[in-house]
Formats: sequence, C-alpha cells, structure tokens
Amino acid sequence: MSSGAQQTSYLIPEVTPGVTPTSGAWDTLRLTSNTLSPTVSTQVSDEITESRISQGSVATGVEIAGDLVGELSYGTFDKLLEAGFYGDWAANVLTVGSARKTFTIAKNFADVGVYTLFKGMHVSTFALDIPSDGKVTATFTLAGLDYADSAVNSVGTTNPPTTTPFMSNINVGTLKIDGESMEGIACVSAISMSLDNSLQAQRCIGTDKLGPGAQIATEAAITGSLTMAWSNKSWSIWKNTFTRKTIAVEFPIIDSAGNRYTLNLPSIEVDGDLPNGGKRDLIEVTLNYTVAKVAPTITRAPYVAPTSVAVAPATATIAVAGTQQLTATVSPAGAPQDVIWTSSAPSKATVSSTGLVTGVASGSATITATSKWDVPSLAPRPSPCRNTASLFWPHRAQRHSVRSFSGVA
Repeated sequence: MSSGAQQTSYLIPEVTPGVTPTSGAWDTLRLTSNTLSPTVSTQVSDEITESRISQGSVATGVEIAGDLVGELSYGTFDKLLEAGFYGDWAANVLTVGSARKTFTIAKNFADVGVYTLFKGMHVSTFALDIPSDGKVTATFTLAGLDYADSAVNSVGTTNPPTTTPFMSNINVGTLKIDGESMEGIACVSAISMSLDNSLQAQRCIGTDKLGPGAQIATEAAITGSLTMAWSNKSWSIWKNTFTRKTIAVEFPIIDSAGNRYTLNLPSIEVDGDLPNGGKRDLIEVTLNYTVAKVAPTITRAPYVAPTSVAVAPATATIAVAGTQQLTATVSPAGAPQDVIWTSSAPSKATVSSTGLVTGVASGSATITATSKWDVPSLAPRPSPCRNTASLFWPHRAQRHSVRSFSGVA
C-alpha cells in the first residue's frame, strides 16, 4: 500500500522536448498535489461476428496531462513560471514571450517501488489564487509528449527543496490601481489570475512516443478577478465596463523573510454585474478582468537588509496649511523601499504615509522615515484592504526638521 506522504515529485529542464537529459540535477518540487497521469483514448470495435459479445477496443491516443499545485513560496516555482509565461527572467523581470521551455517530471511512489516519468511537459495554464483568508496557491496545468514507468528510479542527483516560507493573503502588500494606493479608499479582498497559453496538440503518425508529436502554444489569454468591497471607488472602477477603458493593477506579495514578487497588470479591461445583498450582508463586487494589449510582468526581489535611510530634502520651511513632499531612499540598492513616516510634533506638522508634510501651526517638528524591514524574521505582513498594527524596529532612521510658519516664507 502506498502513502501520499511518500509520493515525491522532481523536475529537470529538457534541451530537446520529450527527451529526458542524462545529466544534471533534478529539482525537488514542493507540491500539495500532483495529478499528472496518462489517459488512454480508445475506440470500440464495430466488427459483426457470430457472437453478440463485444470484440474489444483499440487504443487511439494517449493524453499526458495534469496539474502541479503548490503553496506559493519565493524561488520555488521560478522555472515553471518561465515555462508558463514562455519567457525568461531578465534582470529579475518576467513577461510573456515565445520561448518554449519543457521539462521531464518524475512522479515517484517510492514506498511501493513505482517510478514514473512525464516527458516533454509544457505549461498549458498558470493560475494564481489569493483568497480573502488563506494560503496563496499556484497551479500549473501541464500537457506532455511522452510517458514511461519502471520499477527502477531514474532520478539521479537532486537539488533539495527550497526553504522559503509559503505565503498567504496577509502577505499581499499595498495594492495600487492606476498608481493610486487602495488603502483607506477601497478594500480588495481576493485576487486571481490565469494565463492560458491555448496549447494545442499536434497529432503525428509514425512516432514512437505515446503522446502527440508536438504541443503548440497559440494565443496567450490572461484573465482573472478582483473581489472588492462595494464603495464609491469600486463603483468608479466598475463603470469602466461600459467604456472599455483599461486600468492598471499592481501589488507585491512579500513573504515573512522579506522576499517579494510584484505583479503588474498594466492594461486590463473589467466586467461585472452590479452587486446586491441582503440586510445582513457585506456588499462586494466581483470584477472579472481580461488583459488587453500590454503583457503583465512579475518582478522578483530577494530580501536585502537595509543599512540606512536617506530623506530629501534635509530641511524645509513651509507655511501653515502648506505642504512639502519628502522622499526616502533606503540603502543599499535592492533593499525594500517601504518606510514608516512619523512626526515628532503632529500639532506643528503632520506627515502622510507617502511622506507628504503639512504645516499645522508655527513651530518645528522632526519627521522620521524608518525602514519597515529591519528585522527579517519579524517582517510586517501588510493587509490588502486595511492597516494592521505591527511592530517595527528603527534601523538608522534619518530624521528631518521641518519648521512651519503662519506666513509664507
């Protein structure tokens, strides 16, 4: 008898689609489900004989396909993401291209001595699901060219699985629509995205492979949904259904160690029904979207510990009710740029979450920008729709004096 806990999966990139490399290390996959399987197509005989008994069937084809499902974690699925986007990570940015990448996937049942290989596996569809309460999941639907199994394990040298923490809905950072933060304006409670490569199987006669001769990608259809609390802002977004005006959506997913993926959908069209609900319901609207003309991108950024924060300008004089925009730069390059702005004297000058200082009364105040990410093991986990109380540790925060006057200086 076989145990699900003993089922292991491995991946190795192919040079020639459908041909398993004889050298190189296999990546150990972190999955919650592996449904890869060969499915045989048959046709029943139509022969008429002296017996009324069926004359059996003949195999006419084999579909080699299934899903790899996992909890999203940094660096774990980067090769599969490349294959799903038909692209390459260029300067840590991935977008839709036309570079085909295939793998051999091993699905092993070591406790019963059954070892299977799925060859020429293409990523047909990639789906990302961020629920309102739960883990972020990635699903890769694959279609392949060949299948083999044996009582002998053909997986050689293996790379250990990644150890980065998996992510949940509270790892989603500030979501922006058309460059504007939705914090305090609109509540986005769930997000999904699906990239369908519209893969088509090319059947070929005269091949020794069990599967089709080729898998060919056609249109890259990218769709998804945004679930939002019904508000004036979500209404204004929903109204784009009539005009077909596109919007841009961007948000990071940041694990508890500070590693992040930033998803940018620069041009999407939205559709959705006017919401409704009962007297005890929270009203939400589900906006289904379709990417139009401009490909989305995923940017990956491993955690880099901040060492200092610089604020510019260093000093400023503003009028009461006047404003001054401050900027904070976190060093070194590559460190997270998220900072917390505070004022030592809000009765004299206030500062917004974006560093905009407003003069309140004559006097002076010290404005401080503090990195959010000074303690990686206790990194904050922002909510996509509300501010949450978190503890932050200052790390060489730069203070900044502002003097405000009743008249214009």
